[in-house]
Amino acid sequence: MPTLTIDNLTITVPEGTNVLQAAEQLGIVIPHFCYHAALGAVGACRLCAMTFVDGPVKGVQMSCMVEAKDGMVVSTSEAQAQEQRAHVIEWLMMNHPHDCPVCDEGGQCQLQDMTIAGGHGLRRYGGKKRTFRNQDLGPFVIQEMNRCIQCYRCVRTYQDYCGGTDFGVMGSRQRLFFGRFQDGCLESPFSGNLVDVCPTGTFTDKTFRYRSRVWDLEEAPSICPHCSLGCATIPGARYGELQRVRAGVNPHTNGFFLCDRGRFGYGHANHPQRRRRPRLDGGEVSWKKALAALEDRLAAIRRIHGPDSILYVGSARASLEANTLFGQWAGRQGGRRLVYEVHPQRDRAARHTAALLGDHARSLADIRQADFILTLGCDPLGEGPLLALAIRQAVRAGGLAASIDPRPVDLCCPSAHLPMPPQRLPEVLTALRTKDFSVFSRQEASCLEGIASRLDRAQRPVIAAGADLLGGDGVHELFRTLAAFSPAARPCGAFVLLGGPNSYGGALLSPGEDTFDHHLNAMLNGSVRAMVCLETDPFSDYPDPARAGAALSRLEYLAVFDSLPTMASRHADLLLPTRVTAEGEGIFVNNEGRPQAFEPVFSASLPLRETGQGQHPPREFTEPGPDEQPRQAWAILADLLGLKDSLTALRPQLAAQNPLFAALGERPGERLSAPAGAEAENTAQPLECVPENALTLLPVESLFGSELLASLSPPLQLRDTDPYVLLHSEDAKERGLREGERVRLSSSLGQFSLTLRLSARMARGIAIVPRQRGSGIELLVPGGPRQYGWLETEQGGQP
Repeated sequence: MPTLTIDNLTITVPEGTNVLQAAEQLGIVIPHFCYHAALGAVGACRLCAMTFVDGPVKGVQMSCMVEAKDGMVVSTSEAQAQEQRAHVIEWLMMNHPHDCPVCDEGGQCQLQDMTIAGGHGLRRYGGKKRTFRNQDLGPFVIQEMNRCIQCYRCVRTYQDYCGGTDFGVMGSRQRLFFGRFQDGCLESPFSGNLVDVCPTGTFTDKTFRYRSRVWDLEEAPSICPHCSLGCATIPGARYGELQRVRAGVNPHTNGFFLCDRGRFGYGHANHPQRRRRPRLDGGEVSWKKALAALEDRLAAIRRIHGPDSILYVGSARASLEANTLFGQWAGRQGGRRLVYEVHPQRDRAARHTAALLGDHARSLADIRQADFILTLGCDPLGEGPLLALAIRQAVRAGGLAASIDPRPVDLCCPSAHLPMPPQRLPEVLTALRTKDFSVFSRQEASCLEGIASRLDRAQRPVIAAGADLLGGDGVHELFRTLAAFSPAARPCGAFVLLGGPNSYGGALLSPGEDTFDHHLNAMLNGSVRAMVCLETDPFSDYPDPARAGAALSRLEYLAVFDSLPTMASRHADLLLPTRVTAEGEGIFVNNEGRPQAFEPVFSASLPLRETGQGQHPPREFTEPGPDEQPRQAWAILADLLGLKDSLTALRPQLAAQNPLFAALGERPGERLSAPAGAEAENTAQPLECVPENALTLLPVESLFGSELLASLSPPLQLRDTDPYVLLHSEDAKERGLREGERVRLSSSLGQFSLTLRLSARMARGIAIVPRQRGSGIELLVPGGPRQYGWLETEQGGQP
């Protein structure tokens, strides 16, 4: 490793480190714009000049473009380098409008910081400025092109790093324009990253515009709750309201970036229908009365029907501490009916993953370094968008990618794609493991042979799979296949997309093999009389809503801990309002078994926009009383158990009772795994007779409309599309259907009016329906039992 001296300070850095990075490690601030840790260096802004006094490089050079070498002696304060930096920043500021008082970037603006650091404080230019007309770029990002300094970070992020094609640079010399050919919504699902990477106020958060100054925000590190990847975020709040989310930095997960769902999907925290006080039989009550009523009612049901008449349902949305205390509380009452997921297939998939992942575990950072990635039964942009971004970086570095999926999967990079019906995905895994491709067509067999060969020859292979399409049995088969491609010196990596931010944590805590299906049967036969739900909604999350509704209607009592206005919350006999992720603290365990802590950003209270009716903030503030705000789920359960109400004091107690928490204290950051034999039982698929002229119905997750929290966020609702069904072009031709027309989808769940879209890149014989909450197709839950449907042209409008 090279050792060099910068401003009389000596440092040793890894090979490949540039001199600017070495200076940053010493705490020396050198003005720069175009350099970014995730994007690398291009030497475009010419601002990071240093004088190289001795060594293999001499003279004034751009430090971001010079690799650190042994024996270098560098000065940042030499007169010629300082003068160049001052001139460059003055040139960059010639056309700037100097509108800092009205710019949302003020207070967090790199241009402000680097202007002073570069030695430019007085404006001398008095000529006419260059001006532009701003574009409308959609609901997320707002453009002010007159502030641009032409650092190219936006294009390098949007096009190069994220793979977007509808945004770029046009013009020449000082009249460069960064935008689209014409006004319109940015198409990339990562467009919000323009806000983070722009060092000026050229691109800012439209949802946050003119709402607060950044120095007034309450901020803290947190974890994105929208999928199982565990991306780092930094939410910002003011006046009791969550006002924005920006990307945190975590090299193991998201790196420096976020998807638009994670960035703009914070509206659930401020939802006007969110309950903030306990409700008992439709009326608001105090916390003391609500908790007493809960214990009294459950005690009465246990006394009459026995402890097994109560079902306790945890959640992938609840923290590890809340789920753990929930299980302890259920156990204290003698309850043996306890599950942590209402969706049976997602439950089985998570339990198999937690028990079998082991040395196969790979992070997003590992995927960015992989040389071959196979995605099987997963759509990264719908189920875990940062996975697609990680795969793109692997391909940009020379790796290869392939997908086997019934959908026309977009990996944001060149890749091979084999369309395969969902029911044949387990056959694919078996064929890859046994190298027997005789049951496939010649073209399919050739493709699968090539994939198997790549998995054998790759040095860093990874198979990414989706829990919804593979289900529990498919995930179990996945790990058998991984073993076949894992010689002792090089295990094949696995990356399983699970249902929620703490699905893996729930799987670690799951006490037995029974899934929610088993207990639903007990509801139907009257054995279960009451249910307590911890931040989950069986009405909308169970894949057979009609059966779930019938079972839940037979309950005598329903108690719900939740922060969201779900159907379960509305039907609850008792509602205990909890806090959202940004209002609380705890641990989520992401899909690779990595425990990650989140901290409270702001206090859970009624937003000022509601209490103040939109008027000027009051000059005196009063803290809301204890009965006027939600409580953290783990704190409610600690109260019920008579434990301390501080996580700092509570975690040692949990560690003494649960080896899971002991491991957290001894080896922070290490991946967790379930003990051997903790998998859920496999289920045999019954033989089915496919109805004549029927299509296999495939509900799937979409980027914006399917996930619960995102569906409650107004900014993301602007990106929702009309409900649609996706069909293969040849299937549509056989049925006389055309692109864009309204069709009627008939199934056992009812009839739905949808817009028809066509694709030639998907599997034949299936109808893909992206779930959209708040619409008729909310009933179609991904990952459920196989369903069939019929499509026909609507006659006379909607049915």
